[in-house]
Amino acid sequence: MLALSDGDLKLELLPDLGAAVATLRYQGRDVLRPTPAGTRDPFETAAFVLVPFANRIADGRFSVGGREFRMERNAPGQAHPLHGHGWRRPWRIESAAGDSAVLSYEHSPDGWPWHYIATQTLTVRADSLDLSLSVENRDATPMPAGLGWHPYFHKGPGAQLKARVEGVWLTDEEYLPVRLAHGTRFGQWGRGDEVARAELVDNCHTGWPGVAEILLPEERLRLALTASRALHWLHIYSPPGKDFFCVEPVSHMPNAINRSAPPAITGQKLLAPGERFDARITLSVVNSDN
Repeated sequence: MLALSDGDLKLELLPDLGAAVATLRYQGRDVLRPTPAGTRDPFETAAFVLVPFANRIADGRFSVGGREFRMERNAPGQAHPLHGHGWRRPWRIESAAGDSAVLSYEHSPDGWPWHYIATQTLTVRADSLDLSLSVENRDATPMPAGLGWHPYFHKGPGAQLKARVEGVWLTDEEYLPVRLAHGTRFGQWGRGDEVARAELVDNCHTGWPGVAEILLPEERLRLALTASRALHWLHIYSPPGKDFFCVEPVSHMPNAINRSAPPAITGQKLLAPGERFDARITLSVVNSDN
């Protein structure tokens, strides 16, 4: 466990479990859903980074530069490889101070046949968490790349999300995108809406300007989630009957690597050898009762 703090905000990290966030607390209140003690399941943590891709790659099959590749599934109960590698691998602590830490993950080629290095820098301030995330292609050929963050919030009574989006990708029965619909379909996110829904929301939203507001009445917290321009897509995940929801800034749509549309539509990037891709996220407490 690696602990960071500044003033009222305290963060605990699990370097050996995908460098996941174990807890993030403000004045003793949970900003993120806390991780159960002793878990080895990243799905039970408070948050983790997504690298070198977000969400699903259909059947783990894709082609780059005329070469075909195949990845194995990486999560129980999932039909497709999910969320890249970083969330399921140990990270190295490069440095740590009282309020900040730098961690890295180095990937050796396997079903993902590129050597890359991912780095995350976490800085705790009195009322905010800053996360800088990067991936660098250390291989000799161009590498597809994506980044994102997967935080879990407690879905208590009245929990709300406010985020302006332009469209949403509708999915098939395996949660792969099939059609882009304009506007919103699962909630009035632009004006603020409760995240508890009778139907599953597991959809990527487009045209997000990088600002979202999250209201957690049970924790007496109002949060601001902001992301750099690299993270122009917002994936919202709210399973019915569960006590959590996720608001995930990501750099591309699900299965982007297999779509023929231009990068402006999919978000898919291709890094040249030696090229690095960077993104930044801030989660701030903007209002609370003291």
